[in-house]
Amino acid sequence: MNESNDSPPTRGWDTYWQGARSSGAYAADGVTHPAVATFWDLALAEVISSQRSIRILDIATGSGAVVERLTQHASGGNFEVTCVDFSAAAIESVRGRFPEVTGLVADANSIPLDDSTFDLVTSQFGIEYAGPAALSEATRLLAPGGNLILMMHVRPGVIYQECAAALDAIRRTRQSEFVPRALTFFEAGFAAVRGADRSSYDKAALELNPSIQELEAILSEHGEHVAGETVVRLYSDVQKIHSDIQNYEPDEVLGWLRAMDKELAEYERRMQSMCDSARDADGFAGICEHIHAQGLLVDQSEPLMIGDKALPIGWILRATRRSQAA
Repeated sequence: MNESNDSPPTRGWDTYWQGARSSGAYAADGVTHPAVATFWDLALAEVISSQRSIRILDIATGSGAVVERLTQHASGGNFEVTCVDFSAAAIESVRGRFPEVTGLVADANSIPLDDSTFDLVTSQFGIEYAGPAALSEATRLLAPGGNLILMMHVRPGVIYQECAAALDAIRRTRQSEFVPRALTFFEAGFAAVRGADRSSYDKAALELNPSIQELEAILSEHGEHVAGETVVRLYSDVQKIHSDIQNYEPDEVLGWLRAMDKELAEYERRMQSMCDSARDADGFAGICEHIHAQGLLVDQSEPLMIGDKALPIGWILRATRRSQAA
């Protein structure tokens, strides 16, 4: 993941961390599921309670889910927490919530920090996006005797399943040309309201119909909650505006649709990167081997299951760097 902070993928994640968050099952059964918080609480309590002072690094910190757990466990002790993410918006958000934390905007593949600096290195659904080089960075930064705790995307899994559905829904929405055709439709519609000939409006309506039918098919197949309800909101908002078009400002409606066109493209990239980052059993085994080859002892490597669900939520990897004496 060697993109600069001005690259399209980074801009897409900046938008995400600024507030374009999913609200469907991904939020309920994904990164905010109680099982995830419980895992971190138990793992962090085990590591932190045994040390009077500790230097902690969270890689690909995102929304700061791990930082939140860390700051709760580290309160009252001599702890230093640093979070790293290539999204400036993510770091700004985390620093706004946790001003005592050090924030660093950097590529996980090349973190500008000294070797063996941290006693604990963590990452939740983030480091796997960057690949083996980021894993090597995590081990490079880990001090002798230090602990590595990672939670990573699993395929097949609860989050993967939902991201794959969202990717299909958003990709098909874009391929249907719903937004560009809605733009043409409303441009002609506003002109008709002002007294222009209706022929362009009628033609645009006919061209929009197949796109409407495709969105209906997407919602029928995946349900209204797919992609954080982005598709159903787009579908219903266009209907609502059309039904009362004379009471809307053309510039606002057309500006909204142009912004949605860009956001859908960014959303598709995010879902694709999430799906691509998920590891199957063989891929996870390869990660464990890579960690072991970097001089760490793998203490735990297994899927994290939640409740009675058949699919796991993610992979759990815990490892310890051998002490210099060993």
